[in-house]
Amino acid sequence: MTALDRAAATGATASVSTGTAAAAPATAAAPATAVAPAAAPTAAVPTTAVPPALRTWVADRVLAPVTAVLAAVALACAVLDLAGVTVSTAVQLVPFAVSVLVFGLPHGALDHLVPARLRPGTSTVRSVVVVVVLYLVVGAATAVLWAVAPLLGFAVFVGITWFHWGQGDLFVDRLLGDGVPGPVGSALTVALRGALPMVVPFVVQPGAAVQVVVDAAAVVDDGIARTVLVVPPVVRVAGAALVVVLLVLHAVVVGRSSGPRWRQVSEDVVLVLFFAVVPPVLAVGLYFTLWHAVRHILRLELTDATSAVELHRGRLLAPFLRFVRQAWPITAIAVGVLVVFALAVRRADLGVYLVLIAALTTPHTVVVTWMDRVQRTWGSAPRGLTAPETDRDTVRTVTARTVSAR
Repeated sequence: MTALDRAAATGATASVSTGTAAAAPATAAAPATAVAPAAAPTAAVPTTAVPPALRTWVADRVLAPVTAVLAAVALACAVLDLAGVTVSTAVQLVPFAVSVLVFGLPHGALDHLVPARLRPGTSTVRSVVVVVVLYLVVGAATAVLWAVAPLLGFAVFVGITWFHWGQGDLFVDRLLGDGVPGPVGSALTVALRGALPMVVPFVVQPGAAVQVVVDAAAVVDDGIARTVLVVPPVVRVAGAALVVVLLVLHAVVVGRSSGPRWRQVSEDVVLVLFFAVVPPVLAVGLYFTLWHAVRHILRLELTDATSAVELHRGRLLAPFLRFVRQAWPITAIAVGVLVVFALAVRRADLGVYLVLIAALTTPHTVVVTWMDRVQRTWGSAPRGLTAPETDRDTVRTVTARTVSAR
């Protein structure tokens, strides 16, 4: 049992053991169980199915536009490269600059509420305390690693990000019901989708990718700035082979599955081309901001009953504004830490931002891994991917409307 599980267990057990006195709050938290009060679920996370209408809106109005943007950027960069035009550093840094306040940095700003949302009966205070302690301990350990061995710290950062970004795409597969089920399929999805942003740039554009490593490591060790790092040819070949094998396996497994195939395959193709032709700083900045962060924010919105209902109705703006209101205090604290850190090292560049992100990513990944465990996203029967509907008539209406429109 993890620390987050132990924190949630006390509150959840108390809620179950108080009998009738606890029935009203439990019903308020999970109104979908009110249809059959005599058969209250024993599972902490409700097994609410994802309405078809919600799946359609997420795929058509969130995922598809982002994929189209990345494809357009890849095409533009390919044309510029053929014309001998280089994308300026200032332009490449725009997505990272935007991510400080929009999507990127804020996407983890509600981690402290996750245990309370996913484990009914867990108090907000207990949830906040456990996650804050987690961030202080794990974040500090990450910072110490960077201080002692910055290049190793960056390598660990790449590995954790590989896993974490793969997690994000795995959740979307489970939400839409078109991914490869089971632990093996989940591991394949995580391995491939994490490898595309973390491996392809080092294979196709090793010079630019390695320069990012040097710049970030030099934040804590000036001597590294004079170090010449190269990606050995054998490593590039091994990385390329790994990506190709994962792509082929993923395509085969998806092709044999009973679900839709177009989204999976098209996203794989777009991401490969995107990270192959777009400069690494611009590519990773856009991916972090528009692809990964947006998907995780959607996941968080679905854990909030009010936002989930709005999403069921096809409303995207209201849940996002609600997320912004909830996330801004922690985001402001993170920005303050970034400013203090920049002043301490007397630098204000991408490397400084990446070191902060590295320190935050490690505990954030722990929280998301716990979410995966509770929601069973790695198994064949995920549950609780969306908060229980508080307006079933609305869900039935919008579902019927979407089906009839098809």
